[in-house]
Amino acid sequence: MLPASPPAITIDSVFAKEPPWGRMIDRVSWSPDGRRFLYVARSQDPNENLALLVYDVAAGTTRVWLHSKTFAQTPEVAGWSPDGKRVALLAAGDLYAAGAVNPRPRKIAEDVDEAQWAPHADKLAYSHEADLYIASIGRSVTTRRLTRGGIPDTLLNGSLDWVYPEELGIDHGFRWSPDGSEVAYLTMDERRVTNFPIVDFLTVDNRVAHERYPLAGQANPRVTLRVVSASTATSRLVYDAAARDEYLANFDWVPHRELLEAEVLDRRQRAMRVELWRAARGAPTQLYRQTSSTWVDVQPLPFWISAGRSIWLLDRRRAAGVYLRGADGSFRKLSGEYRVSEIYGAGKDGTVYAAAAYPSRRDQSLLAISLQGAVANLTPKPGWHQTVPSPAFNRFVDRFSRLNDPPRMDLGEIPPGPGKNLIAENALLKAALLPARMLQVHSAYGSLDAFEIDPPGFDPAKKWPVVMYVYGGPDAPTTADRFAGLYDQLLAREGFIVFSIDGPASQVDSDDNVRLLFHNFGPGSLLGQEIGARYLESLSYVDSRRIGIWGWSFGGYETCYALTHSTLFAAGAAVAPVTDWRLYDTIYTERYMGVPPANRTSYEKSSVLRAAGRLHGPLLIQHGTADDNVHMANTIALLQRFILTHETRVQFYPYPRKTHSIAGLPQQRSVFTRMLAFWRAVFSPFSTYSHSS
Repeated sequence: MLPASPPAITIDSVFAKEPPWGRMIDRVSWSPDGRRFLYVARSQDPNENLALLVYDVAAGTTRVWLHSKTFAQTPEVAGWSPDGKRVALLAAGDLYAAGAVNPRPRKIAEDVDEAQWAPHADKLAYSHEADLYIASIGRSVTTRRLTRGGIPDTLLNGSLDWVYPEELGIDHGFRWSPDGSEVAYLTMDERRVTNFPIVDFLTVDNRVAHERYPLAGQANPRVTLRVVSASTATSRLVYDAAARDEYLANFDWVPHRELLEAEVLDRRQRAMRVELWRAARGAPTQLYRQTSSTWVDVQPLPFWISAGRSIWLLDRRRAAGVYLRGADGSFRKLSGEYRVSEIYGAGKDGTVYAAAAYPSRRDQSLLAISLQGAVANLTPKPGWHQTVPSPAFNRFVDRFSRLNDPPRMDLGEIPPGPGKNLIAENALLKAALLPARMLQVHSAYGSLDAFEIDPPGFDPAKKWPVVMYVYGGPDAPTTADRFAGLYDQLLAREGFIVFSIDGPASQVDSDDNVRLLFHNFGPGSLLGQEIGARYLESLSYVDSRRIGIWGWSFGGYETCYALTHSTLFAAGAAVAPVTDWRLYDTIYTERYMGVPPANRTSYEKSSVLRAAGRLHGPLLIQHGTADDNVHMANTIALLQRFILTHETRVQFYPYPRKTHSIAGLPQQRSVFTRMLAFWRAVFSPFSTYSHSS
């Protein structure tokens, strides 16, 4: 038998329903006892209706837990009941309860945003039509309303708006108390918030939907923290953040104790504090406070361990990492000189399990950190490990990849054992890849991480065009040692050198460098890309007249900014770009850029709109018309400026009904096919397009 040949890497194969690297395990949800987990085997088709699968750890087997035909849409696991006997599911907005062994889903409610099991496992709290309800689940289901007065998109009780989850990372609007007697919840008064229109152009009458979206400098939602009795439905105010236009960035109950905690940020995000209320009443006790002359990053609430001690993830006094807070209020750093991105929790002995950039800033590993500060790497292979530990922290699901290694899935053990491979790496795909070389580029800000992929048949005696990929946002690298898909491979096969570099503010291990973006988004982020472009110009095999740049979201902004503020780039392709930070939301924008109009100069120097007349080369812009994150208004405003300045080197392609990710196989093929055609046109050896004035 002849050996199988490496797969072809084409637009059609890269953006096919079946991923070239194989279907990976996704949406892992462990049972409370850690003996099994639910998941889906995801394709690249966002519209595929997927079955829920269950993996049995002891047997090492997978079976269908719930067939896809049960629902019109792939269900999401809202949570296992604490006793592990039931599973709450959300499918197309409807809430179901299913048996863990014999699912037989039972519909609980329609139009549900969020659902949580009560501590005693016989009740589900859920948000419906901007109010909270409780469903008691036995032989029959009975429901009771907890709050009143909610108005969808206007007055929210226990539901979240768009900006809080997007920019503060909060994922819940309510929480059960440890004894199940009360529910803490947020109220969000959205009446002053801009009701932003999003147009559907594909209907005959061009229908308009609206989204509450607080633009920089404008009104935020007015938020309060309240508690409601599960038995009497009486509610009381715990904290009013609206009185001082503050953010309630997070809240929860302290486990096993009737203590309620919340993280509060001021509007400028210069001061953060964590408050604690006994029995959710009276004046709070302040557990922690931090201030900054620039900004304070949102941090997760602590994990509580024995004797009143707690584990915190903090960036304090220029020493970010894991801290132990003693019962006396003192803090002691447990982690070393590496960035911890997430704490999963703590075991019974207090051992902290965390994701960290370890052993280098280009890696991500699962670490076990003892209360004495000893660290054990539970994923010692260099590269990128995305892990989902079990509730008991005795095993974990691991998606592992490297820059030149397609992903694989493994089941790891704690303490480390033999483990088990769940999905193998696609060796044929790996053999077909053009190698990516990891580089270090010297700069005044230290060595900057980069990578380069050369075309097939690369001859260093020739001059080659380069396409640079950029994101450029704060603390958001693009050059980690992880598999990033196959578009770079397509570009290289078209005869382009592919290059990416992380500017000083995008790397994860220097807080001082990240602060280069303070009131300085445009110049601060462009800094690293210009360092990269000058490095490329120094290479004998690079054609300095043909260096292009492309990016998505912040990377789209950075592309447009580079084409209007630098002469080092000959062309750019931007997807879903911000074009003026006054058109983006309050929380993200004001954290870094300050509040307009008090910081007008900062906004002006970081605006693409004001510099549209200085466009240096051809620009391709692609944008979803239903983008609810970076609104189409950004692109339309920039196109208007180009029209007024008689600019003719701009191409624009809209994607009807598509949001920020432009999801969908036809749309993804279109986005990247169009980009490939653009680079061919502007960087062909005899093209005059890229050099026109």
